[in-house]
Parts: sequence; structure tokens; C-alpha cells
Amino acid sequence: MRPRTKEVCKSILIVLLLLSVVMLSLTAIQYSGADGLSGMMQTLSGKLSTPPKKAEDPTYTDAALPVVISAVGPAGRISYMGSQEALDNAFAALGGQLAAALDTAGTAEELTRMAFLSRATQAELYFYYPGAIPLNVLAQWLDATGSECTGSGRLFCLRRSGDTVELLVEANGTYQAMKTEVDSTTFGEVLETLGTDGSFLAAEGGGPYGHLDPMTVIQPSYTAVPAVQASNPVDESFLRTAATTAATTLGFNPYGDSVYRDDSSTTYTDSNASLRIGADGVLKLENTSLSQRFAAAGDSDAQRIELVRSLVDTLAAGRLGDSCLWFSGLETDGQTSTVEFSCYVEGLEVLRADGPAVEARFQGDILTELTLRLRTYTVAGDSTALLPPLQAAAIAPAGTRLRPGYADMGENTLQADWLRS
Repeated sequence: MRPRTKEVCKSILIVLLLLSVVMLSLTAIQYSGADGLSGMMQTLSGKLSTPPKKAEDPTYTDAALPVVISAVGPAGRISYMGSQEALDNAFAALGGQLAAALDTAGTAEELTRMAFLSRATQAELYFYYPGAIPLNVLAQWLDATGSECTGSGRLFCLRRSGDTVELLVEANGTYQAMKTEVDSTTFGEVLETLGTDGSFLAAEGGGPYGHLDPMTVIQPSYTAVPAVQASNPVDESFLRTAATTAATTLGFNPYGDSVYRDDSSTTYTDSNASLRIGADGVLKLENTSLSQRFAAAGDSDAQRIELVRSLVDTLAAGRLGDSCLWFSGLETDGQTSTVEFSCYVEGLEVLRADGPAVEARFQGDILTELTLRLRTYTVAGDSTALLPPLQAAAIAPAGTRLRPGYADMGENTLQADWLRS
């Protein structure tokens, strides 16, 4: 190559490099900030035509997961309950089918109970949640952004119907069926990977189980659950550290005349609200002046539930032990709403005599009162006997939906029991 030609090529290359640097700089400036790097990388790869979901909508954390998952594969039924790890793994593998069904569900068809059961007992995938969840809230948790579902659901069943999959939903005596765009063949391929464990629905078992709710999942070998120890975490150490931190986070001054202590409780107050931490483990937040300080991000069920979840996370201060708090109920009466959370250990409900673990009341989007009944539950490493399913069924009233769980009677050890719903 001639020297002059070589110099011209070098000059062109230098100009191109300088233009590249300028373009990269302009892109970085345009998308600087919290999402600057990710925004820049998306632009360079041609993916910024749709902004990230987190840039458009509030972030919602799943406030509940299924506590029973059951599916029918080539070899028969397999069910997951009584192990949080097993439930998590099953939901990671199968939960996408529920999300896709919600995302593409059509207009709901109202069903009678008999019509619902005739279809649901033929379903191949079954999700049972801690409580009735508004469908638009569950869609938020599952990122089913196309969902226009209304109503609530606690039991969700999927069954193949022609070329697509039908979604069946039950909660509080209401029953719905919705056509979806989930491909029947793809759905079947997911189920083909599953094994079997001998579990069955009461409707499939008949005989001694025939009087139970037909959708009760029975595992004949389920005769023990993990042993669980219970304790009250509100001690001097909690009050010195966790309580002070929680009060500060919630906007109270944890020092001076605004704090009152006696043998039964520690109370933080200001002109708008109060936080009482009882020696019995009951924490109560009261927003007496309807301060916006304790307002949800908006006037929607999802935003109210998210506020309660985040407040409880602060108040519990990591003292839940091996348990978790799942959303389990919502009641609305005009402008007043009540949100409930219940406690679960290894996916099994802990039923308390004094009520749900969390109760929160709202006027519109403003939290007026929140009660947290705080207990620390620790899996002991061994197991405790549970009445065999056959015997539990024999003494259960007709129509009962049985599920294993615990009863907290205020003692140091939880009692294993069959819960009824």
C-alpha cells in the first residue's frame, strides 16, 4: 500500500473512533441516573422501545405464595405441601403457567358450585393460596400485565380444553371459568416432566374421603410435620435495639418525653400517631390523625397490601425465625378496608387463638391502625406426629377442606393439627 493511501486510511479510522466516543457519551448522558447504565445498554442493543416495568409502575413484592400445589403428570398426581423448599421449587417450575393464564384470560363465566367442581376435579394443575387474593393483585405479583381479571381467588385450577387451557377460580363461595390463550400442547409438555407421589383429591379417593370438600388434597403417608418451637421475641434486647430502630424508621423520636415505658409496654408517640410494643409480643401502630405519613402509594388493593407488607417487615425486625407472613385476607366496606396476614412455617399455617398475625385497617389509602402479633417460630429439627389422613377425614364434618397445619396455644411448642376450611 502506498504511504499516502495508508495515511488517508489512518485518518478515516481516527475520525470514526472519535464519532463513536461522542455517540457513546451522548447516550450515557441521555440515560444517566438510577437506571443510566441499564438504560444505555438497552439503547445500544435496541431494546428501549418499551421502558422497563419498574420505571412505569410501583414495585410489588409477592405477599403470598401457594401453600398447596398439585399436578397430574403421565404417571399420576404429585402434590407439594409441608415443605417451603419443595413449594418454592414447584412454583418456580409451574407458576409460569398460572401467570400466563392470568395474563391472557378472557371474560369470566360465572359457575355454580357443581359446574365448577365437575371441571376443577378434571384439572391438571392446582394452586391453593393462604387466602382469597384480588385477581388484579395476583396479576401484579406475577407480572401478568395483560390481565383484566376481576374478583378474587384462593383456589386456581388449570385444565386443557381443546387447543388452549381453561382457568378455574374459586374464592368465598364464588366460582369462575375463563378461557386463556395458553397453548394446550405446551402446557402438556410441562406436565410430562412430573413424577407421582400417590396423592389424590378427595373426589378421586371417594370412600372414606367422599364427604370432604372434593378439592381436598390427600397424601396418605402424611403422618408427621416438622416440630416447631415458639417464643416471644420482645425482651430487653429487642426493646433496646430492634424497637428503637423500627420506631425511628416509622418517623418517631425514640428518645425524650415522647417515649413511655412500664412493665407491660413501651410506647412511642407524636402529634399524629403512636406505636405501642407490648411485653406480650403485640405491636400496635395507630394513626389517630390520619397522617399521610402512613398512606399507601395509591388507593388500590395492591398498594394497601404492599404498605402493610413493608411496615410489618420493619416492625418484625427479623424476629420471625423460620416462619413467614403471607397475605391471607382483604375485606372492604365502602371506604374502609381490612388487610390480614397469617403466619406460615414450612408452608403450613399457624392458627392462633387470638386472631391473625397481622390486622391492618384503612380509610381509603390511609392506614389508621395496624396490629402485629409477633412470635418467633423455630423448626426444631425433628418431627411431631400428625393424625393420619384417614382418621382425620373420619372425624371431619361434611364439606370440610382439610389441610395440615399447627395450632399455637401460647406454649413453647406448636401442636400439629388438621386445619379446616
